[in-house]
Amino acid sequence: MKAPHVCILQTSFAKRDDTIAFLKERVPGVRVEFITDSTLLTDVRAAGGPTQAVIDRMTLYAKAAEISGADLIVNSCSTVGEVADIYAKEVSIPVMKVDVPMAKEAVSLGEKIALIATVETTLGPSQRLIEKFGAEQGKEMKCTQYLQNAAWDALQAGHPEEHNRILLQNIRELDKMGYDAIVMAQVSMRALLPELEDVKTPLLCSFFSGYGAVADKLNEIAASKQ
Repeated sequence: MKAPHVCILQTSFAKRDDTIAFLKERVPGVRVEFITDSTLLTDVRAAGGPTQAVIDRMTLYAKAAEISGADLIVNSCSTVGEVADIYAKEVSIPVMKVDVPMAKEAVSLGEKIALIATVETTLGPSQRLIEKFGAEQGKEMKCTQYLQNAAWDALQAGHPEEHNRILLQNIRELDKMGYDAIVMAQVSMRALLPELEDVKTPLLCSFFSGYGAVADKLNEIAASKQ
């Protein structure tokens, strides 16, 4: 069996080691590579959404991944998730969005969903994705957005403890508000999960469900190469 090759497109340099470890544990011999452009998120935030320049750059990265021999491309950032739908049409290898399984799970849990993020440009794409899958099941999703700019500012200022404190407090408040699920709309928020075991509302984070689906796809690709 030839080992599969995945290329993950990122908008930050955070959380590589655990992604690699997660995939290697589940996919024998997998080759994991990253293409990271931290200016993408800056540009999208400044413009209030993806610009043509952002789309063009990400399309080039997807084509570079294909040329490098990747079997699969993973879009890891919800903010540019809708850009992935565009560049997926420009390559001949499959493209997966890490937040899709999370969005589907949210729909399966109910219609009243809380969305929490520290970057405003993440919330719109995440809500639209949930609403899309809800509509496919005949559900009218009721998503409420909670933006924690102060947490983002704390993180950028080098105060991760304050970033975590703000988010933990907000999530515990949401737990009392009768939501069917709380969607942690940024994959990095999974670091908070060990401190939220007391929360009764289902907490969804794209890392485990998203990369679990990626691992399944990579094993499928590997089997097809036998």
